[in-house]
Amino acid sequence: MEFLSDDIHAYISEHTTKAPGFLDDLERETWLKVIMPRMLSGHVQGQILKTLSLMKAPTYILEVGTFTGYASHFLAEGLTENGEFHAIEINEELEPIIKKYWSLSPKHEQMQLHIGPASKLLEQIQRPWDLVFLDADKKGLLAYYELLIPLLPVGGILLVDNILWSGKVVEELATNDKDTKAILALNKHINNDPRVEQVILSVRDGIMMVRKI
Repeated sequence: MEFLSDDIHAYISEHTTKAPGFLDDLERETWLKVIMPRMLSGHVQGQILKTLSLMKAPTYILEVGTFTGYASHFLAEGLTENGEFHAIEINEELEPIIKKYWSLSPKHEQMQLHIGPASKLLEQIQRPWDLVFLDADKKGLLAYYELLIPLLPVGGILLVDNILWSGKVVEELATNDKDTKAILALNKHINNDPRVEQVILSVRDGIMMVRKI
């Protein structure tokens, strides 16, 4: 299911602040060298993440599932002077490309990469997360959510990516479609969670924005 036409997507892209040149290089390298390059956020979603981060001015930011590290640069923009940015990525083969471009970020000294499964690392890396971007394996989303929400202070923001899953959330569900089932379960869980308020942003593949109350 396509929500907007290619022309509208192009118009949005053309009228959104462009990414720094080195992130264009990262995008090209991702498409050339990495499997499933479409997982890269892109500058439109990146600008949304940057704006939210600057508005929030977080001390502690967490990204779960950083891929090649593109979104990290935008998320880290609003980090306070003594703040910490932590990113988790399960694919160790992506570490060189992540660190190569992280080194070009003005916030690079505050950015820490953790390689390994989120299920283990989330138990070890605990902070009062002001801003979280959750873009990890779909089957683990609900468990990650439950690990993270108690750590968010009141007013903390948690963003969940791919929450519309190419429109499959409103289509007839295939019995073997475990990823869509996991996303539907998370959406329902969040909708019934009295600890939060939430809204779905129809950006790219959908972002669920959750605020701890």
